[in-house]
Amino acid sequence: MRLSLDRGGTVPLVAQLKAQIRHEVASGRLSAGARLPTVRTLAGFLRVNRNTVARAYAALEAEGVLDARPGRGTRVAARPAAPRGSRLLAARIDRLLSAADEAGVPLDDLIAMLTVRAGRRREAGRPRLGFVECNPVDLAYFSRLVRDAVEVPVVPMRLDELPRRLAEVDLVATTFFHVEEARRAVRGVEVVGLMALPDFATLEEIARLPRALRVALVCATREGATSKARSLAAVGLRPPRLRSATLGDPGLVALLGRSDVLLAAPRVLARVREAVPRRVRVIPFASVLSEGAVALLHERIAAWRARRGALAVPA
Repeated sequence: MRLSLDRGGTVPLVAQLKAQIRHEVASGRLSAGARLPTVRTLAGFLRVNRNTVARAYAALEAEGVLDARPGRGTRVAARPAAPRGSRLLAARIDRLLSAADEAGVPLDDLIAMLTVRAGRRREAGRPRLGFVECNPVDLAYFSRLVRDAVEVPVVPMRLDELPRRLAEVDLVATTFFHVEEARRAVRGVEVVGLMALPDFATLEEIARLPRALRVALVCATREGATSKARSLAAVGLRPPRLRSATLGDPGLVALLGRSDVLLAAPRVLARVREAVPRRVRVIPFASVLSEGAVALLHERIAAWRARRGALAVPA
């Protein structure tokens, strides 16, 4: 498949992926019965969160474009369903093109007008989601995960900025560490707490480490170190074998020097790489949003839309 995603554009990644796969099917490049890559494989190829691919596949399956069955994988439906009312809509489009031609409106101008009006309609039904974290490192990382998970505008902001920037957003999301702080800082705006979990594939790798090895856990914040240390304890890695530090700890360099293994998120590794001895084994240890967190976000966004729709109905 010829797929590419524009992360800097205004169209959500899920919508981009759905449109491109649908085009591949409509153009015949993907024939009926053709098997698509697994969610994990396509997410790795496109370098996006697995939830992005999973949601695109699920939406296309609901529309009848794809067919997913246990043991068979995800395939192009034998007879992809045509969108409801497509013939009627095509006739109306033809009439619109004729009217534009009679009025002397160039085709490019008509397309621009449609794009602008469609964008306004889409934005009117999408809440602005403020994502809050206490430090720039985690803010940038988790904001990207949230953008991949939802189809609404995401506004990153530090916790200390929240009160003065509240007018910019309709909903607020943050990790569980900062839920209560965020709720104290705002009134009248819903705050959604999200569970961030360590990558389980990494936990499996860590569980197989020889017990004689000394392991350093380095995080951007003390809260992050505490959270990851709990997960590591579940696979048998505890003090004194495990020592943790943050980027600001004065003893960080010394800790790295007496360790055999370093665990740190990729964004943290970039900050400490030069201080890590060559003999130290480095294992990237990132956090991901749990499936429950993503589902909760979609639920609260849907509830916001329902409330907004109810307010728009005349009494």
